Amino acid sequence: MQTELKKKPDIWVVYKGTRKNAKAQIQCFENVTIDEILTPGKRKPLLPDSYEILDIGIGDSFGEHYKTKYKLE
Repeated sequence: MQTELKKKPDIWVVYKGTRKNAKAQIQCFENVTIDEILTPGKRKPLLPDSYEILDIGIGDSFGEHYKTKYKLE
């Protein structure tokens, strides 16, 4: 009998780079918690600390919402 791992919901993050005129980008993180993204000072952060997080949402519906809101892809 195998135990089934619980899948964590997808986390959608819209962020900007370090340049002043940087374009917004979107990324989906699978199987991580929101604390792993937002915690500063991690040894290997998922997003660099210098990036500016514009929006963050948990769930599949946020992907399409953010793409239309920020005119991405």
